[in-house]
Amino acid sequence: MVELTHHMEKEEKILFPYVRNMVQAKSEHSDIDRPFFGTVENPVAMMKGEHDIEGDRFRKISELTSEYTPPIDACTTYRVAFAMLQEFESDLHLHIHLENNILFPKAIAMENELSYA
Repeated sequence: MVELTHHMEKEEKILFPYVRNMVQAKSEHSDIDRPFFGTVENPVAMMKGEHDIEGDRFRKISELTSEYTPPIDACTTYRVAFAMLQEFESDLHLHIHLENNILFPKAIAMENELSYA
C-alpha cells in the first residue's frame, strides 16, 4: 500500500495543482508557467502506468481469493475482510476509470489550448 500512498501524494502535490492552475488560466484567459515536468502528458503517463500496476495487483488478489469468496467455514471477520477488499477494488477501478478516461484526456486537451508565459 506504500505505492498507493506515493501515487496519491504525486497526484495531490504535482499533477492536480497543475490541472487547477490550467483551469484557472483558462477561465482568466491568461498564460500559464511551463511546469517543471515539461507537459502534463509526462505525469499522466506515470499515473497511468501506476494505475496498470495496481489493477494487476488487485486482479491477482481477486484470483487468489477466488473472486473474494471466503471459505464456507470462514468466520465473520474473514468474510468482512473479503467484502472490504472487494469494495476497495471496485472503488479503485472507478477511480482509475475516472482519471484515465475523463480527467487525463481533458487535462491534456486543456494544456494544448493554453499559452505559456
